[in-house]
Amino acid sequence: MKLQTLALALAFSASSAFAHLELGTYQGATDSGGSCSFEVKGIAFEGGVKNPLNERVMIEYGNQARTLQHPPVVDVNALSATFQHEVLQSAIGTASGAEAFVLKMNSESHKPDSFVFIQDDWKNETRTAMTCNALVHGR
Repeated sequence: MKLQTLALALAFSASSAFAHLELGTYQGATDSGGSCSFEVKGIAFEGGVKNPLNERVMIEYGNQARTLQHPPVVDVNALSATFQHEVLQSAIGTASGAEAFVLKMNSESHKPDSFVFIQDDWKNETRTAMTCNALVHGR
């Protein structure tokens, strides 16, 4: 009986660490009042192991597909490997720099609050960002 109680408690505590995203479109507003959105196309766990470090969220933003994950936090001195709870992100190299999509999660609800799409053009020393706030899941 104690083993079942422990297993149930671990299941609840582990599930609270996962991003509570639903398939479909999340819409919000830019800082200038325009509309913005992204679509969650799929959610999977690398290696089939349900652990926040293995969580992969496949999205479409505009005409681009991205796979988001919690950024790992590795501390060699402390011998620990954890993750950033409130963020899912993707960064890829481009011909002139990099692009990043950062989804910021609410620490209490574990649902998305906002996202930032960054274009960092290293070669031309230009950087742009679009922030989308007040995300709501559309049905």
